[in-house]
Amino acid sequence: MPVSAAALWGWTIPTRISARAAAGAVAAAVMLASTIVFSEPAVVDALLAAMVFIVPVLGAHRFGRIALVNGALWLVIVGAGIAATMWSTAFDTAIKHQLVTFFLAAGAFVLAGFVADQPEPWLKRLFWCYLAACLVATAAALIGYFRIVPAAYDLFTNYGRARGTFKDPNVYGAALVPALTFAAWIVLRGTPRQARIAAILAAPLLLGLLLSFSRGAWFSAALSVGIVGFVLLLRSRRAADFRRFGLAGGLAAVVLAAALGAALQIEEVSTLLLQRASLDQSYDQGPQGRFGGQQKAISLILENPLGIGTHTFRDTYHHEEPHNVYLTTFLNAGWIGGLLYIISVVLTIAVGFRAALQNSPIAGMALVATASFTATAIEGFVIDSDHWRHFFILMALIWGAADARSLAPPKYGRRSSDTPPSSRDAAAQKVMCQPASMQQPAEQRRRQPMKAAKRSTQRPTHGS
Repeated sequence: MPVSAAALWGWTIPTRISARAAAGAVAAAVMLASTIVFSEPAVVDALLAAMVFIVPVLGAHRFGRIALVNGALWLVIVGAGIAATMWSTAFDTAIKHQLVTFFLAAGAFVLAGFVADQPEPWLKRLFWCYLAACLVATAAALIGYFRIVPAAYDLFTNYGRARGTFKDPNVYGAALVPALTFAAWIVLRGTPRQARIAAILAAPLLLGLLLSFSRGAWFSAALSVGIVGFVLLLRSRRAADFRRFGLAGGLAAVVLAAALGAALQIEEVSTLLLQRASLDQSYDQGPQGRFGGQQKAISLILENPLGIGTHTFRDTYHHEEPHNVYLTTFLNAGWIGGLLYIISVVLTIAVGFRAALQNSPIAGMALVATASFTATAIEGFVIDSDHWRHFFILMALIWGAADARSLAPPKYGRRSSDTPPSSRDAAAQKVMCQPASMQQPAEQRRRQPMKAAKRSTQRPTHGS
């Protein structure tokens, strides 16, 4: 019977570590594929379904109270949405919409459990994977927009706006926000080498964000990066940190000004940029515009506490959805579903900032996720983001980070790696690492040899 080398040397194979590694590979694949959404279902949906099955089977999860509470909230939201489909004008598509919502919420729940089980290594790894995915989407967007491959223009753009590997330029621009926020955090908190790499990687993302011509994404990116910078600035105590913030801010302003100046030299870009930068758009005004549609939606919500069913608004009352995810949820799932959606969003932001402001090794990644999610949630007031994949991913990362602290307080109660320990803390750690005999006071250690010598001189002598 053949014997393995591990058994021959008496080694034990760590099956649980292997299971966690397998679960991590699936989670990383989900992040890498999350920006390829030409159509639905997308590749990321197949990987997300695999993760929902594989992670629990491998036991690489720890579901804490934050994930459990939010998971329960989303079950009720979907249930209310399914109940409201009886009034929908398109029952089949309405049911499908609610099932997709349930699927994405289930994926967020399982991903949160995976993150809570092993947050310190995987939170940052997952953000690196997402950054790589955004670079792929941006490469496609730039290749198409600048006609580097002429046939790719129609594939990767929409009405003269870069969309990359997404169906909509607005979704593409919004999806870049977490990656840009992560890069900004590295610039402000990483080593000089890491900061240079992050700045280089952020440059094409900024160009892609600009060429998406998405006003909501522009605002979201500015808000998210601003939140990270503000929180880090408040928590900084060293002069070197303030110098780095000033240098990074000045360099970012110069790069942005240079990019805008170069873009305005291209007539096609400058025309669309000036048009999109205006707050007075024709499609926003009038009873058939965006704001007119939102007024209709509010009236219908007040008149229908149980909702009117998914897609009924666009099929019967207006030519499109309200462009407000909160109004859309009230229409789709009634007052109960709409209120619980708001509660889940607010709760996620609250526990996210709580985790981000603690002294723990995962505080930095919790801050990146929470800042990005907050900006995305605010952008939801001007767009329907109910099925954005990165919305559910960010929500999952926040739940997992918050549950990691509640499930393992001793490990994650230590001082954050973002904040260097003080000299007093370092001295205390040095003493704790010494042998027990060395931790005694110096005067007591000096007396011990004297006592031993005295005892030896006082030993009784015995005659023959």
